[in-house]
Amino acid sequence: MSVPAAEAAVHAPGVMRRLEQIGLGVSRALSALGLSALLFLALLTLVDGLARWLLNQPLEGVRDVAAVAIALAVSCCLPVGLMERSNIVIRTLPLGTWPRTSRALDAVAAILVVLIMGAMAWQFMVFAGKMAKAGETTWILKIPTAPFWYGVSAILVCAVLVQTIVVVLELGRCWGQFEHSERSQA
Repeated sequence: MSVPAAEAAVHAPGVMRRLEQIGLGVSRALSALGLSALLFLALLTLVDGLARWLLNQPLEGVRDVAAVAIALAVSCCLPVGLMERSNIVIRTLPLGTWPRTSRALDAVAAILVVLIMGAMAWQFMVFAGKMAKAGETTWILKIPTAPFWYGVSAILVCAVLVQTIVVVLELGRCWGQFEHSERSQA
């Protein structure tokens, strides 16, 4: 092994760890944004309920705001779930018996997830384009819905980027270059 290649192998775990930290930071910030949208929606629903009860007058358009806010909030939570690898995993092989095979299967699964997330991002972009072309709006407030769906698409693209980081990390595990610092224990 040449000297530059040896130095790269020594620094690879540090680079991988940094890549993981960046992915976690970005995805957690995005999930905090999604949580903020849900809290705003909860507050709006509370005010609407109180207005109905005390004033016998509902807030107009709460359902309109809820429809788009929930889509954005849910999509904001996908990247952190992917980065923390908190998705459902069914292990058929004992981890201790074939650790290399298990790591390889984890890498293959990560690759499949990035492909599926890429397809979802693409389809949401197509859907948003159709909403824009049709001039779709919410029912009461007449808010154009396409920008919200483009936002969901952008967040799904972030999820693809985060899952790409996961693929790199899983491949690093296959080659024995890296072990996750953060992994969901749920």
